[in-house]
Amino acid sequence: MDLMDHAEDRRPGPAWGRIVLLVVMAWWTLRLATGTGWIFLDYVNLAFHEAGHVFLSFAGSTVHYLGGTIGQLLVPGLLVAYFLLRRQQPYASAFCLWWFGQNLINISIYMADARELALPLVGGGDHDWNELFFRFDLLAEPSVERVSGLTFALGMLVMLLGLLWSVYFVLPEATRTAIRDRVNDRSKGRACAGV
Repeated sequence: MDLMDHAEDRRPGPAWGRIVLLVVMAWWTLRLATGTGWIFLDYVNLAFHEAGHVFLSFAGSTVHYLGGTIGQLLVPGLLVAYFLLRRQQPYASAFCLWWFGQNLINISIYMADARELALPLVGGGDHDWNELFFRFDLLAEPSVERVSGLTFALGMLVMLLGLLWSVYFVLPEATRTAIRDRVNDRSKGRACAGV
């Protein structure tokens, strides 16, 4: 599967829908990077989070607590693969990769709240990450900060990769072709060099 090519990406003229989505993704990335909060997708993420608890409730309490996080990451992760491998739509896959990173940001905020317990919880139940950090003896402030900080950093990295991959698909055809050819030439050069 070519990560940078698909027949529908060779249409003439700008892809206005993609450009609009890219601007929204960039705006949301900036908001999340600066800690200014909530975005619409958080409602969608919450549904998958809660579904993860339900679907994994049979597997014991630790997996049940992890179920929300697993559900949140599983849906966009599977969609990355689906759009790339089954539908051969790399732009949709790039968006889902960005969404996966956005979920990591959302999860990092939930993790960071494990000590203060200030976030409102659906149904007022237990705080997943308070319980998980407690079980694994990670509830001390430095541990919570380290784990949530690394999760946030990974989320930003994944979001930026998804954003850059998406940018590629709104470039003019000639620019995309030049980039694709350069990447292919480098790949062939490494293969010939035995790297």
